[in-house]
Amino acid sequence: MAETSEVLGRIGMDASGKALIREPIFVSLSSYKKSKYLDIRKYYEKGGQWLPSQKGITLHGTQFSELLNIFEYQREKIEQWLK
Repeated sequence: MAETSEVLGRIGMDASGKALIREPIFVSLSSYKKSKYLDIRKYYEKGGQWLPSQKGITLHGTQFSELLNIFEYQREKIEQWLK
């Protein structure tokens, strides 16, 4: 469990916090045992509360940098594929 966590944004939710898809994605900064991470995870609603699912990834600094490089160099190819 994260020592600290800050949600940066949500995908699949409107401004009021209502889900537009079944499992919205939360993008968060978190820390655990003095290490810092970026967490990208699907959430589900239970009892009126949003809870993290096991579906997602947690990246440390180097992994995040590598992911950004892939997006930067392959952006056009990714966008074409997703059209």
